[in-house]
Amino acid sequence: MKQLGLTGSCITRCFFLISFYVTGANAFSVKLSQAPASMIQLIDQTVEISCTIKDVSMDKLRLYWYRKTEKNEDTEFIISSTGQIEKFFYGTNIIQKKFTIKRVAFKGDFILNITNLDHSDNGIYYCMVGESLKFAFGNGTKLTVVDSLPTTVKPTTTKPPCKCKKLKIPKTSLPGVNCSPVIWAPLAGLALLLLIGLYLLASHTYRVYRRTYMYFRKHSPK
Repeated sequence: MKQLGLTGSCITRCFFLISFYVTGANAFSVKLSQAPASMIQLIDQTVEISCTIKDVSMDKLRLYWYRKTEKNEDTEFIISSTGQIEKFFYGTNIIQKKFTIKRVAFKGDFILNITNLDHSDNGIYYCMVGESLKFAFGNGTKLTVVDSLPTTVKPTTTKPPCKCKKLKIPKTSLPGVNCSPVIWAPLAGLALLLLIGLYLLASHTYRVYRRTYMYFRKHSPK
């Protein structure tokens, strides 16, 4: 593996910047796409970013990967190789063992492999292919390196406190009619009057019966 010198790196970066910031579009007809658009990965892990190239032969094309970090506003060259993935060329101050490119057999899919992730790897990664000073660019992949992945916590539902007022029932009150003196005294008097009336009626009936009996006995023929 070789590392680009300062001159080679500057020339490649100039081509990239001129094509990307001046034209703002693909400089020649190549169908190029990146996947995924964004990803979150744990620190010390490995990620893969895919660059798919269609409708063009890779024999004369060269593949480049760049990134733009939060700390560095300039686009940084990372790694490049031919379409046959024969040799890797790295940018200045790039840790070579972190970055490799591999090609999916019989397809135009090129994978950027990043190992031993740390927070300095946060940024947007761009795939670019070039041929005779003509370039095409990917749509970018945003990589976020975190210490722990976010977890989905099931929301807990709490029953709101009841604000309704409870009906207070006195301990002395019982269901039914209250047996207060105002009620049972008249009832007792009425019952007594009924008993007296029944007694008088029974006495009167008995006297009438005795008189009738004595009358028929006295006047009956002997």
